[in-house]
Amino acid sequence: MVRLIIPLACAAWLTAGWAWGQLATPPVTPGAVPMALSQSGQFTVYGGRPEDRTEFVNRCESLSHDVANIIGKPAGNWVHPFVIQLKAAETPQAVLRRAYGRVFPMDPKGFRFQIDVLLDPDFQVAEFNQEFTKLLIMERMFDPDRKEEPQERLPAWILAGVSELIDYSRAGRPSDVFSALMDAKQVPPVSEITSATLESYPDSVSRGIFRACSAALVQALLEQASGQVRFQVLLQDLAYSKDPPEALLRVHFPALDQTSDALSKWWALQLAAMGERSAYELLPVSETERLLNQYLQIDLTSITDEMLAKSTKDEGSKAGKLLRLPKKPAKPAAKTDYTSGPLDEFPKFLNDPRAPLALRRADDRVNQLAARCFPLYRPILSSYSKLLGRLQDRDTPNVATELQALARNREEIQTLMGGVTDYMNWYVTTQVKESTGDFTGYAEALKSLEKLDKR
Repeated sequence: MVRLIIPLACAAWLTAGWAWGQLATPPVTPGAVPMALSQSGQFTVYGGRPEDRTEFVNRCESLSHDVANIIGKPAGNWVHPFVIQLKAAETPQAVLRRAYGRVFPMDPKGFRFQIDVLLDPDFQVAEFNQEFTKLLIMERMFDPDRKEEPQERLPAWILAGVSELIDYSRAGRPSDVFSALMDAKQVPPVSEITSATLESYPDSVSRGIFRACSAALVQALLEQASGQVRFQVLLQDLAYSKDPPEALLRVHFPALDQTSDALSKWWALQLAAMGERSAYELLPVSETERLLNQYLQIDLTSITDEMLAKSTKDEGSKAGKLLRLPKKPAKPAAKTDYTSGPLDEFPKFLNDPRAPLALRRADDRVNQLAARCFPLYRPILSSYSKLLGRLQDRDTPNVATELQALARNREEIQTLMGGVTDYMNWYVTTQVKESTGDFTGYAEALKSLEKLDKR
């Protein structure tokens, strides 16, 4: 749930109601101050140190690729230049934002997108990323060939959704935020998401919920037939049409008109899909531990006589392969009274004829878990696999001692990762010089969640 409290530093609509006195000026004349040009030629960074200009040029190109991967590239080659002006604070300044984006018309046509950046100790990369992502979306909205003056109209859910999808993709498409939302049953109605403004979510918790819900909504639209094309046409109409955004949604995604709750259904299905853990998503320590304990349970009651006979026949039919043969081939053993239990109870079930198949099944599950487990567990799972193989051969010397050592290793990992979490919590609460305001709205958050629970 860490990502549920990430602040959503976006406005519901693009506004130009705030500006810095020193930075609210047109870009400087090329050559007047040091500058850096991006590889694509679209992004120019003025001011700052050489390393700052290089960093911002690379960040602009990276974010541009991320937005294009999600909502598609602008038609044709780029036509709108972007200017980023860096200014270092020489004296303390009382400013509301340290990354401020604006759009200027160009002569004879087109637009220039500009961000003024104040690099002081309180500068946050996330604030710049949010503002720059907003301008990249606006780039798709403004058509240089149209004579009408565009409206600077960008619904909050579109900006929040695209920004969250960028983070979601960069993080490997984690499911924890979305699964937590579904489990908590604290999902607001889709109509609330599409009509929301930033002021609708005064605290960081509710803003995080809004951000995740918006991401699922944007993704649900993009996954429709010709989703990216329709989405980009929707963006242009937001700038030039007088129809409300909700009406434009139904114009450009006509399937929404099939039933009154079609959008809600698509959105709910998308939330559920994003909440399902993918086969390639790494598991946290807690989930790795839970599954490992489950997979190391040896259940003899699930092994039937038919399964045992088939297993014996299959092993005997593997011509040309090295078969696993017991070191002590002996008389057929009778079934024991043992039913199920953890692996370290192996002395109780090892002589049961069902044991080899049950151990083989456990070995298969452990090997499958190794592809998704928390990385520190991989050598531990490899050791468990070797021990399970030895037990199938009834090779028992030192197995109990090695199982105890593996249990201690697992405890050490849990202690280590718990200490990391504790340290991060301590650092945030005691070492941050200035409050970010992220934790000042918990009273409002509780009211919001209580309101959702009553629905």
